[in-house]
Amino acid sequence: MPVYIRKGPLEIPPYEEQDWIKDEDGDYFLKDPDQILDSLPQPFRMISNLINLLFDRTWETIEEREATRAITIIKSKPTVYLPTKEIKSWGEPSSIAVSKHYVFVALSNGIKILNVLKDYSLVRNWEMVKYGMMSISATEIGNEIFVTAVDEIGVVRIFYFYKDILFLIKAMNEVEDISKQTPCLNLKVSPGGDFMAILFQGSGSIWLEVYRLPKENWIKEVEQPHLSQSKKKASHLHLKVSVSQDLAELENYLLKAEIKFSSPIQILKLKPPKPVTGTPFKSPVEVFQKIEDVYGLGSGQNHMIRDVQLEQQAAIFDILFRKFLPLTDPEQDPSTTGIHFLLPGHIMMLPSETKGPSGMACVLGVHWPGRHNFFLYSLFRPPRDKEKADSDMKPEGVWPTASPIIKSAISPCSSFVILVCEDGVITMWNRAQAFLLGVISLPEGCSCRSLHFLKNYETLEDCPFPEDVLSSKLQVLVLCTDGSLYLVNAEKASDPSISVIVERPVKHPNETICVVAPIPFLTPLILLCVLDGSVYIMNVTNSEIICELVSPASYMANPWEPVFAFIPETQSVFIRGDLEKSTQFQHYNYCLFIFELESCQQAKTSLPLSEKKSFSHSSEISSCINQLPLVKRCEFFLQNRLKNFDSTKENGLESLLELQKSSTIIQKENRKK
Repeated sequence: MPVYIRKGPLEIPPYEEQDWIKDEDGDYFLKDPDQILDSLPQPFRMISNLINLLFDRTWETIEEREATRAITIIKSKPTVYLPTKEIKSWGEPSSIAVSKHYVFVALSNGIKILNVLKDYSLVRNWEMVKYGMMSISATEIGNEIFVTAVDEIGVVRIFYFYKDILFLIKAMNEVEDISKQTPCLNLKVSPGGDFMAILFQGSGSIWLEVYRLPKENWIKEVEQPHLSQSKKKASHLHLKVSVSQDLAELENYLLKAEIKFSSPIQILKLKPPKPVTGTPFKSPVEVFQKIEDVYGLGSGQNHMIRDVQLEQQAAIFDILFRKFLPLTDPEQDPSTTGIHFLLPGHIMMLPSETKGPSGMACVLGVHWPGRHNFFLYSLFRPPRDKEKADSDMKPEGVWPTASPIIKSAISPCSSFVILVCEDGVITMWNRAQAFLLGVISLPEGCSCRSLHFLKNYETLEDCPFPEDVLSSKLQVLVLCTDGSLYLVNAEKASDPSISVIVERPVKHPNETICVVAPIPFLTPLILLCVLDGSVYIMNVTNSEIICELVSPASYMANPWEPVFAFIPETQSVFIRGDLEKSTQFQHYNYCLFIFELESCQQAKTSLPLSEKKSFSHSSEISSCINQLPLVKRCEFFLQNRLKNFDSTKENGLESLLELQKSSTIIQKENRKK
């Protein structure tokens, strides 16, 4: 077999025929000798080399353009949209929460409450002297609002907002000695305000406490003293007072009265699972005897592996893969513990005696930092289970994964569950119908920072059912730690797909996206916050920047920490502005800017037809419908129902015929019996 040795570096022949090398055939080198039969003669070999070179350069150009496509989109000057209103802040706003038509602002000196319907006027002020508030959340509980706030040292305070008055119910973990303080790392309230979960840290360990909120008792404790006092006044005075005077008297009484609220009831205390150790059991029979009510199956604690076997397995793994492992184990952030409240589903079936009222959360989902399992705990355990020790609390369900879980998300209807692992694998489940939507991976080197669900706007126009019923398609935004943004599409009958919306900025690190948030009242639009202080509105369907929300130049400090909130009542966005250090003065170093998107024409024109209708309809009624009493609201909705009577008349006749047929069939069956 002949051996071919390279005599010199391979060069591409020049373009002119007269400059070709005469003895090129002798100097030609093949890496694979079997290709000698397929070698092209001159000048075709030179043409092939030139074509390959052209393809290589073209491909490099395409890759460069794709990498800079997202940066070019953001760099292109979009339409500038200025704030329609600004509110001088009374301190440093660290968090904003919106519930109904109220805006709750957590400040360095307390809490401020604004009324959206009254031109953002100040309704109530709760001052804090020692420590500032770091986070705040607001949850509707009937006609009132449940508020939770966490201060700088991690103390959790729960409030009850009633008749424009903020009542302090309790400070959950406040102690006199700060050195013994157990700070709160994470807090979650279930939809409807039935349960609350708080993650604490202390003495080198973390644990999760779950409480049931006695919201029915709170409304009675607020209203009953005033009702009894008003009856006494009416029996003695027999005077007719106006509604405004009655409300004023109610407010004065509630402010002066010292109402003792019922404390939340602790129902669960959970700790991270213990590391897997060797089994003390000698036979599988002992393992099954230890398991009670099949709780904890899949957690890895029930096995028949000895300590010696675990040590041997660890030693073999260390020898084979030591060079691929990092020198030090990454530190796990305990605040990344995932906490979710879930509605009933088909994946985890509970006994009938443990189920709660319909529409109430019944399952708690938890995943701990650095762990492979997603644990499911029932919130309605039988009384005999509540008597067990906290350390023996075992989950009703376990979802194991191949890699540690770093992020998780639950859809607003709690039908979809998404788990993102450390290796970039995304698993999507449909809990309501008990099937796997799909599994897909992020590009190599990407790590998930946040997950966001998008409404399925494509079917909103044709389907009359709410989006929770449309469970066949799912769209999720994935923001990575490097600033890249991806859109994941999953459907029941097809494989999931992933597409890039914004690439990682390589040449301009200050244009990295730090926060992404879908706009709830504008379905295909999202809010992008960039490190340099810029805020953009993007259309997800075509990755197009619609407009830029620009604050005054003096309030665009760089770098900045985005603090914002969406207000569906007025179709607007709250954004905090930070005053630059060079222009800071004693008062008003921060400002809240309001951008009313209802008047933004660029946002309207980029919406689908169905969203334009809902956008205009909601903007028309949002300003007046909430100010009407209940009777007027019912009359308003009935009038709208009559307007659409012609369009639903045909469907109504068909439904009536179907009902008549079904009734006759039922009557015949009853007669036979």
